[in-house]
Amino acid sequence: MITGGAKQQELDDLETIVFVTTAMFEVSAEKIDRLRTAFEKNSQFYTEITKLYQAVKQTAIIRGELSGKAASGAARSISVAFTTNSRFYGSVNTEVMRTFIKHMQDSNSDYLIIGRTGGLFMRDFHTHTTQVSYLLFKEDEPSDEEMHTFLDTIAPYDHVYVFHSSFVNVFTQKVSSLDIAYTPSPEDAARAAEKIDYIFEPELPKILAFFETRVRHLLFQRVMLEAELARTAARLISMNQAQDRADSAVTRARRRMRRENATFNDARLLESFSAIAKWKK
Repeated sequence: MITGGAKQQELDDLETIVFVTTAMFEVSAEKIDRLRTAFEKNSQFYTEITKLYQAVKQTAIIRGELSGKAASGAARSISVAFTTNSRFYGSVNTEVMRTFIKHMQDSNSDYLIIGRTGGLFMRDFHTHTTQVSYLLFKEDEPSDEEMHTFLDTIAPYDHVYVFHSSFVNVFTQKVSSLDIAYTPSPEDAARAAEKIDYIFEPELPKILAFFETRVRHLLFQRVMLEAELARTAARLISMNQAQDRADSAVTRARRRMRRENATFNDARLLESFSAIAKWKK
């Protein structure tokens, strides 16, 4: 039998949960505004730097200055699933991994999973994990050293397809894929030859070498920013749902305590009437 003190403790615990979920909801709402402002502010910059990166690579192919397999059309590819270490983001990590695994079945590339949740999903639900590499950042966003490690890992590849959660609106997130190492085929580069004709200073190979590191870094930062925006929106919805469930639980607990208190008071009143009746006899 649960005592009155235990029931009051249960109610106190539920009210604490309501307080925590409300606070986390408000923090997520404020963070969404900040991330959305930052993403929209930098959106045009990311678009322009991508176009410039593409133009540099197209020019390198046209002029025969792009070394490696990409120049002959046999480009190397790596597909990257970008997930988090923690699980408090609704279903966004699961959706990223489901899309990533479907991509694995339909493509031929190397594969890399970033984040603890992605690695656990892969190991728990799939047996063919030998062809997948794993990279774990200490936090959800990499430090400078961890970023260098990631860039070194993807450096040999001509295509780097990053699968990540993408923000649509507060209620909807989707999975997107971005090639942060855009390398056009020789045919695409030839078709673009008439549209671009640049004079490079310093020499094109030096500029290309710079772009292969710095622009990939910038484009991965774009992925991280958009993914964080989508995750925060998912957390906002999760906290709102948790808050609603906690509010309902508090309401039920209070109603139950009022009902039990009323029953207890009625019993006390009946005992008093019974005692009075006995005294009058």
